Amino acid sequence: MRRSFLLWLRLLVQRPRVAGAQALAAAQVPRPAGPLIWVIVDPAPDVAASAGLLLRRLVHARPGTGLLVSLDAPVADLPPGVIRIARPEDCPAAAALMLSHWRPGLIVLMGNSLPAALIALAKEQGIPVMAVDMRRSEATRPKSLAARRIEVALLSRLDRIILRDAESQTALHELGVSPSLTEVGGALSEPPEPLHCSEAERASIAAITRTRPVWLAAAVPDAELRMVLDAHTHAARHAHRMLLILAPETGMPADGLAAELEAQGWVTGQRSIEGEPEEEMQIFLADDPGEYGLWFRIAPVTYMGGTLSGAGTASRSPLDPAALGSAILHGPETGAFAAEYARLETARAARQVTDARSLGEAVSDLMAPDRAAMLAHNAWVVTSGGAGAAEAVAHAILSVFDTHAVQAAEAG
Repeated sequence: MRRSFLLWLRLLVQRPRVAGAQALAAAQVPRPAGPLIWVIVDPAPDVAASAGLLLRRLVHARPGTGLLVSLDAPVADLPPGVIRIARPEDCPAAAALMLSHWRPGLIVLMGNSLPAALIALAKEQGIPVMAVDMRRSEATRPKSLAARRIEVALLSRLDRIILRDAESQTALHELGVSPSLTEVGGALSEPPEPLHCSEAERASIAAITRTRPVWLAAAVPDAELRMVLDAHTHAARHAHRMLLILAPETGMPADGLAAELEAQGWVTGQRSIEGEPEEEMQIFLADDPGEYGLWFRIAPVTYMGGTLSGAGTASRSPLDPAALGSAILHGPETGAFAAEYARLETARAARQVTDARSLGEAVSDLMAPDRAAMLAHNAWVVTSGGAGAAEAVAHAILSVFDTHAVQAAEAG
């Protein structure tokens, strides 16, 4: 391993004489006997949300191995027996204290953080460090040449790098990281529990709408109603007998909305009155918020309400329709579900629109069954593959851990 002057200089500059408060507190926690894996979780919300899943997979695969996790936010589903501490300060004194006290057999960096002092000292002490669930792109590329060289020096000191997607792998290769260190593992996520519905009702409505192009606008706030109707008008010009299933945001009075739509010339029905869409209806109000499992199964295309205007107060996760085979359209205002939309976009499993016209064009385009099916299939892969990715990453972690343990035993 070639020494990096810039990395050495950075560590020299940040070298306090004593460890910080978080490292000192962590060193007061008793270390359990036996081998130990230390997982350090990036504070990014999407990474922290996956930490519990990965830790559960590790506990299931190797119940006798100690697990220490550093993360800023509490994880509700942390497995029993996992020791949680705060993320220590990134300085040589803190790194030395942590390695001396915890004596990990492997350090796993989860996400994008690269604690320079810890990586450098672990390398000196022969402790393997690997990164998982890392994501890189042109946007995250360090701006200065010096910063890029430091990042390459740190990444090159890792034993293995498991990236979230192929784009991230390409970004690291372009940065100068050896391809032999990297692999694509996919996003780590628990598959969502599919929303339920009555199979008899689904079959009945599917039979009624089988010969009609259908799309769903889910959780639509009042501020987006005009945009959705304009999009429906545009799309209906290209698809005869198109039906819009309109699910207004919770709290919007369905009776008043139905009367308003009728006054505008739309032939409108309501789930709470007619029960099922009739042949002449152009818009069908899905006015029961507990039936999204039914409508996501019926509509091959779903627009996620609130994402064009950002005005929604009851936005839904895009993973719900993704798990049920509905192609996803959304605007730029993804709010609390930004990480989920980013995963879907990366997998070409969702399409972003910007206004009523582009929404109408996208709906019209996706009425071609093959195009909607491709988008929906990619979305299903995203929702169903996260647990498998976590399983594979857990086995990769244990493989590095075991290999180092054997090498250490042979050397000793």
